[in-house]
Formats: sequence, structure tokens, C-alpha cells
Amino acid sequence: MFKSFKQAVGLEEEKPKTVTEEMEDALCGLCPELSYQQRVGGYVTCFFVSFILSIGSFTRLVQLVQGNPAPFVIFYTLGNIMAIIGSLFLSGPKAQCKKMFDKTRIFATLFYFLSIFFTIFCAVYEGIPDNGRIGIIVMCIIVQWIAMLWYTISFIPYARDYVCMVCCQGPKDCIKKSCGRK
Repeated sequence: MFKSFKQAVGLEEEKPKTVTEEMEDALCGLCPELSYQQRVGGYVTCFFVSFILSIGSFTRLVQLVQGNPAPFVIFYTLGNIMAIIGSLFLSGPKAQCKKMFDKTRIFATLFYFLSIFFTIFCAVYEGIPDNGRIGIIVMCIIVQWIAMLWYTISFIPYARDYVCMVCCQGPKDCIKKSCGRK
């Protein structure tokens, strides 16, 4: 408070904001404070829209197989993006963005966003031969799903460590260790 008084009367100059601080201020300005009910309502709405878009994508599987991948990819990817937007309601956009780009999950976040980008790119890029496009897109969808799963798991404490332990040592070894058996 005393610092802001000094700045107001001209005794102390205000430091210029960094690009990150300017982005945070702009993001917070776009999203006013929400009540708990509004946050939950926003999350539930986004989750519902995400679910409908995902179901809508699977109704377009025939178009994907017939060589028109864009409707499937667009609906599937928009469903994932709506899920991310829904998570912004729960913790707030500023806090969520900080969590997304925290050093412990920045690679999961970037991998998830890159998988979304490459899925869309493979669907709309004309340079991919039609006979290989479907396989590449299916592979991109699988990678996107795995990236989304890993991104989601990164928010659960110790979940990534447990998944790595299960994948590397096998479930039987993990059960023995968690039960204290040898």
C-alpha cells in the first residue's frame, strides 16, 4: 500500500511490466471473478459440450473411413479444447495457465497442444496422399488421446509416478509392492 502511495505522488517510478505480467492482466480482465456456483456451472456446461462434440465426432467415423477426415477431426479436437476450457472455470484462467506451464507439467501440456495441432494439420493438409491419410489421422487421434490422458494425470498427485511404475515394472509387481508382499 505504501509503495502504491509513493508511485501515486511521483516519489517512486512504476516498473514496466513483463510480457507475462501483461498477458496475465489481460487474461484476468477478460474473466471477472466468478462465484463457486458460476464456476461449477461453467465447468459442467463445457464438460457437456465437450461430451456432445466427442460423441458427434464418432458419428462421423464413416466419413473418416470414406476419405473425408475433416468433420471427425474437427469435432474430436473441439471436444478436447472444450474440456480444457472447462478446466479454466474450476481453478480460474490465471491459476490454470500457471499450472499448465508449471515446470512439472510443461512437457505434458506442450505435447497435448502439439498433438492437437498435428491432428488438425494432417486432416486439412492436401500434401498427404489419400491412401495414407486415414492411418496417419487415426495415429494422431491415438497420440492425442494418450497426450490428453497424460496431461490429465499430471494434475493428480503421484499419479504419473504410479503409471510409470505400472508400465515399467508390470501390474503384478506394483500390487505386491503396494500390499507389502515380496
